[in-house]
Amino acid sequence: MIKVSVIVATYKQEKYIGKALDSILTQKCDFDYEVIVGDDASPDGTGEIVKKYGDAHPGKIKAIAREKNLGAFKNFKDLYSRAQGEYLAFLEGDDYWIDENKLRKQVEFLDSHKDYVASFGKCIVVDENNDRKEEIEQYIPWFKGGLYTAEEFENYYLPGQTATVMYRKSAVDQLFSQIKKDWRLMPRVPVIDRFLVLGMLSKGKIDTSTDVYAAYRYILKKESGSWSSKHDFYSFKNVIFFLYGMKEMERVAKRLGVPLSFDERRKSEFEKIACYKGQMPMIAINAVRFFIWLWYKDKRDFNAFMQERHKA
Repeated sequence: MIKVSVIVATYKQEKYIGKALDSILTQKCDFDYEVIVGDDASPDGTGEIVKKYGDAHPGKIKAIAREKNLGAFKNFKDLYSRAQGEYLAFLEGDDYWIDENKLRKQVEFLDSHKDYVASFGKCIVVDENNDRKEEIEQYIPWFKGGLYTAEEFENYYLPGQTATVMYRKSAVDQLFSQIKKDWRLMPRVPVIDRFLVLGMLSKGKIDTSTDVYAAYRYILKKESGSWSSKHDFYSFKNVIFFLYGMKEMERVAKRLGVPLSFDERRKSEFEKIACYKGQMPMIAINAVRFFIWLWYKDKRDFNAFMQERHKA
C-alpha cells in the first residue's frame, strides 16, 4: 500500500529538477511512497531529465513528459488524479528537500492526529546557485509555528511554503468533489497553494512544525521559470493580480463557510502604492486605488480609513 504520493510539477527547470528528485529519493521511510513527476512540455531539457529518472527508478518514479503544454493548473490536476497514497506531498521542480526524514515525521504526526488534515514545516530560501539568502527569509510571510487558523490566512500568512506540506488525501478529495458539484468554488486566478490552504481550513486543523524541511528557490530573473521570477516584481499587472486574488479568496471562502476579510491588507496596499509615485504612472496608481476601493468589503471602514489619512 502506498502511504505517500509526492507530486512534482515542473516546467523549464532543467538546471534544478535533478536536485529536486534526488532530495525525494534520499528520504528515509519505513513505508512505500511514489513520486509522480510531470514536465509540462518544456522547451529545454527538463522532459529528458524526467524520463531518465523514471527509467532509472521504475518502481518509485512515474515520469510524465508531455508533448503539449497544459498550463500549471491542468498539469497539477492530472498529476493529482494519478496519486494513490493516503497522504500527498508537493515539491516544485526548482525547490528541494533538506531533511531526509521529512516524509516520516509528517506521516507520524498525521497518523497520530486524525483531526488534522495538513502538516507544514519551515524552509530556507536559496538562489539559483543554492546559496542561502537569509536576508530574504525575514520578509516572506510564513506562519511561525503551531496551530494555523483562518485568522493567520486573513493576515496573509501561509502556514509554510508548498515544498514543506503534507495533506491528508481524503480531505483534498473532498474539496475537489465539492468543486465538481459547484464550479464556483474554484478561484478564477492561479493561486493553487492558497486555495488548497483555504480549502483545508474548511476540512480540519492545520499544523505547522518548526522543523526545517525544504529549500525554496527564490530567483528574480524572468527567464528562470520560477514562480517568483514571474510574480514578485512590483508592477501594475502584479498588483492588480494580487488584489483580485484576495477578492477571489473571499468569494471562495464564503462558499466554503470560512469567515474571511482582507480589508486590513487592502489598507496596507493603499499606503504602499503611494511610495511608487515617480516609478509608476499616476494613472496606474489611481487605478490601483480604485480597485482597492471597489473590492473593499466594508465601505464604511474604508471611508473612516480615508478620513484618518486626510487628518494626518
